Amino acid sequence: MKLVGIGDLFIPCEYIENGIKNIENVEVHTVEWKLKGFDELQNINLLVEQGGREDFEAPDYLMEAISDADIIITQFCPITKKIIDACKNLKYIGVLRAGYENVNVAYAKEKGIKVFNTPGRNAHAVSDFTVGMIICEARNIARGHHGIKNGEWIRDYSNSGMIPDLGERTVGLIGYGEIGRLVAKKLSGFDMNVLVYDPFYKGDDVNLVSLEELMKNSDFVSLHARLTEENKHMIGAKELSLMKKTAYLINTSRSALVDEKALYDALKSKSIAGAAIDVFDVEPPSKDYPLVTLDNVTLTPHMAGGSNDAFINTPKRLIGDMKKAFAGNEKECKFLIK
Repeated sequence: MKLVGIGDLFIPCEYIENGIKNIENVEVHTVEWKLKGFDELQNINLLVEQGGREDFEAPDYLMEAISDADIIITQFCPITKKIIDACKNLKYIGVLRAGYENVNVAYAKEKGIKVFNTPGRNAHAVSDFTVGMIICEARNIARGHHGIKNGEWIRDYSNSGMIPDLGERTVGLIGYGEIGRLVAKKLSGFDMNVLVYDPFYKGDDVNLVSLEELMKNSDFVSLHARLTEENKHMIGAKELSLMKKTAYLINTSRSALVDEKALYDALKSKSIAGAAIDVFDVEPPSKDYPLVTLDNVTLTPHMAGGSNDAFINTPKRLIGDMKKAFAGNEKECKFLIK
């Protein structure tokens, strides 16, 4: 079988080649998706996430490279009906990320093509970053740094008088998949209490509560849910109004889980202490973007999952599962999209 990996700016061909080696009866090739820069990749990714996957026209050199592939490995490059129809030998598609919005999974299934994703591939990266965002926002680390860089010695902040230690505080985790569980584990080292809202989690090893109870009782609310049509804007004005005045909202997941206008209003009115946000409805946000204008929010450019270790190890993680299917042991595959 012929495997073709599509490298991009985050996971280049070198990472794919190093991660996918010595697979019996599989010939590995790669092709670099030639992008002008991160802005172009960001725009394509946003288009895909907003439902425009089929609007992508793969350049001729990509189509030529993958046309006779039995297996395509991609991270962000969209795999559309046109591509699936053009690749007559295609049997497997592997996605080097947890989400698979860029692949027309329904059409692939119609054609008998198996699609794999890589859940948890950057779970450590995102959970580490989340812990950092919690501390950074509550303790004004970024604002203090920015002040000194600009010749200011700032000792008075928006949350002055209510700056917490983490010990004995409560973090509420919305979503308890691999990332949420790692955040809980890491924050347990700070002696934090953990509440969880996740209607799909069936374990009894955590304190599962309703969303309302979580919002009322948490000192930090951190989002780790997968975005669906059903949970879009699950955190709106009503939910934010339940939070303590001293509480913080952290979002390193998906922007659309939160009603941005409602969050802006809550922060502007100081009805909550602050927020730390890595994802936005519009990316990149302009300098006059509402959230950017506030003094009680820490903002980062959609970078929570972007550790080098995550990108290097993702191809190894994906192919380790796909190999089971190649060997005829599909039932053992954890990452096969059902």
